[in-house]
Amino acid sequence: MKGKGLIAGNWKMNKGIGESMDFLGRFVDGLEREGSVSELIPASIEIVIFPPIANLYAIKHAASLKKGVYLGVQNVHWKASGAFTGENSVSMAVEAGAVFALIGHSERRQIFLETDEMTSKKFNFCVKNGLKPVLCVGETDEDRKNGLAEAVITRQVIAVLGSREFPADFPPLIIAYEPVWAIGTENNATANDAQESCAAIRKVVGRSIDAKTAGNTLLLYGGSVKSSNAEDYLKQDDIDGLLVGGASLDPDEFLGIIRAASFLI
Repeated sequence: MKGKGLIAGNWKMNKGIGESMDFLGRFVDGLEREGSVSELIPASIEIVIFPPIANLYAIKHAASLKKGVYLGVQNVHWKASGAFTGENSVSMAVEAGAVFALIGHSERRQIFLETDEMTSKKFNFCVKNGLKPVLCVGETDEDRKNGLAEAVITRQVIAVLGSREFPADFPPLIIAYEPVWAIGTENNATANDAQESCAAIRKVVGRSIDAKTAGNTLLLYGGSVKSSNAEDYLKQDDIDGLLVGGASLDPDEFLGIIRAASFLI
């Protein structure tokens, strides 16, 4: 048993408010039916759902939202306010119900061309303003074929964490390893590959900050995760949780992933 873990579901640009309410009702009912799983939330497992921001407030205030199931925002800006059409501020996200924020997701990097510098600014602003950042890192297929996977991951981590000081009461860092080539492709990384990359990330955190912080860091794997392979990843020494994409849209499938975690965390 690892003591603490996190299972996160990134809905991306899916589900309106009606669909979100339907998901939440079915999901919470499923949790309640599985008492042994439900008892571990939030004592050993934290559950985070990242819906579209338009749905945050409605989900947060739904009567069925269970204690220990937290909400997050998929993207924030590094400024408190301003002329940034289409962006979301940290304060807006918190007011709407977000506790966590995805930072540097591969789709933000690849599709919207966000740089390491932008990712670092977002991460830092979250830390300073009470939103827990989930830093996403990972290599492309081209990086991997050229033997650059570890170098790319190291660069992405150091760009954000290098020489950074955290408040004494700051919660454990959360870093999600999500190889770009495995996201939504069914070509997921093997458990051994994911373990090697997560172990490398922990070492980078240790060098960038200190060994204690590295040991306390929660490392997630993300990339075509589903209930049938969740256990394989969670058995690995340096994988403390999962960042789930498509499978998190199905309440029964997402519950199956949480069930797998309940036996291993």
